[in-house]
Amino acid sequence: MPNNREDLAFASIHELAPKIADGTISPVELTEIALDRIAQFNDVLNAFIDVWDEESLSAARRAEAEIADGRHRGPLHGIPIALKDLVDVAGKVTTGGSRVLKNNVATKNATIADRFNDAGAITIGKTHLVEFAFGPTGVNPHMGDVHNPWDLSRITGGSSSGSGSAVAAGLVYGAIGSDTGGSIRMPASLCGIAGIKPTYGRVPRTGVLDLSWSSDHVGPMTRRTADCAHVLNAIAGHDPLDNASANVPVPDFAADLDKGLDGIRVGVPEHYFFDPDIVDPEVLTAVNAAIQLLDRNGAETIPIPMPWVGDGRAINQAIVLPEAVAVHEKLLAEHADDYTPAVRSRIQAGLAIPAIDYIRAQRARQMFAEKMAHATSHVDVIATPSIPPRAPTIAECTPSPGQVIAEKGGDVPLFTSIADVTGQPSHSVLCGFDSGGMPIGLMITGKAFDEATVLRVGHAYEELAGWHSRRPSLA
Repeated sequence: MPNNREDLAFASIHELAPKIADGTISPVELTEIALDRIAQFNDVLNAFIDVWDEESLSAARRAEAEIADGRHRGPLHGIPIALKDLVDVAGKVTTGGSRVLKNNVATKNATIADRFNDAGAITIGKTHLVEFAFGPTGVNPHMGDVHNPWDLSRITGGSSSGSGSAVAAGLVYGAIGSDTGGSIRMPASLCGIAGIKPTYGRVPRTGVLDLSWSSDHVGPMTRRTADCAHVLNAIAGHDPLDNASANVPVPDFAADLDKGLDGIRVGVPEHYFFDPDIVDPEVLTAVNAAIQLLDRNGAETIPIPMPWVGDGRAINQAIVLPEAVAVHEKLLAEHADDYTPAVRSRIQAGLAIPAIDYIRAQRARQMFAEKMAHATSHVDVIATPSIPPRAPTIAECTPSPGQVIAEKGGDVPLFTSIADVTGQPSHSVLCGFDSGGMPIGLMITGKAFDEATVLRVGHAYEELAGWHSRRPSLA
């Protein structure tokens, strides 16, 4: 068990929770550690937009008193967490990472913010993001780029850039991300943490800024897969205020974590995800080694032909762009000059997509999802790289004046966006490092509403591989 402040900062929720419950570790101490690290490192990381020091400490003291009084609420009680600044908290500004919404004060909490409060978590502040969650690299010229704690010159991935950086750097124990084309799993991969995009509709989006109503997902980003399970337990479940919320039973996502890999069938796509013309060779090496480790420890790996799967990214774009225009129509009309030029151009590109093409894309999505379900019917999960490239630099991903697309970064969402088309649960877990010391992610994608199996495989892999024990050096 951790025995100093840095060890405590990098401890997992899974191991801290029982120690908080029995009084061995104090929520106040954990909150002080988080606030101290934010004060020490946020200037270089730019992971947080807003931090609530006094409110967090007051909440931590209340949590400590409740626990001492025998009113322990569960694994998140007394744990400092953060919200991506798309999530409303009453009385706080929700900027969406844009100066367009600099005065957008929320009047009530998002459903997931209330659920964190009910679980006793300490919401410590709001994390940075790509403007309006619309970009895969983490670059935000107007409000500042977020830096990767493994190498400050490199991207975190977007759009949940601040959440990825903050969790990886030990500033907070868990954070919320959103995922429309991969915005949980891309930063999870690039920052070397665990992040799951749940099944579409599993976690309610009430009080969360929209980008694409039919593709937006909300989910947890933590250092360990087990921690994702505990956070998902707190935030999942039907919300009648969200028309997209699924009214389905919610299991205990942590119940099967320790069952191992025996009997698990892992599909390995034969096409696209492992194409050496698309994927960096160091990424391929790390992911193939991870799959072999699963195979040697009880899982059965099964090749799956998917010659059509590369169509998923185009379907994702053909749906997201028109829906983003619909979301931003009024704001663009009134505040176009306040948008980052690249983000404004990306949203306005949706205006060039005819309505008939949007309808065709939705039909293609249905057929694509049916193909995916048929191809994977005989496996429990599929295993692939999370993203194709190694981490590029922030400079390489920053558009020059007049550019809409930067030199690099456009290939980051090629794989993650596919599960946003199908709505399946999809999880990124650290599976090694490249020759420059940057993290590489293994993506585990499962069947609809079977997050439990996805998390079981992710946890088993972490326990076998041990990559999570490494920490970025910020000294």
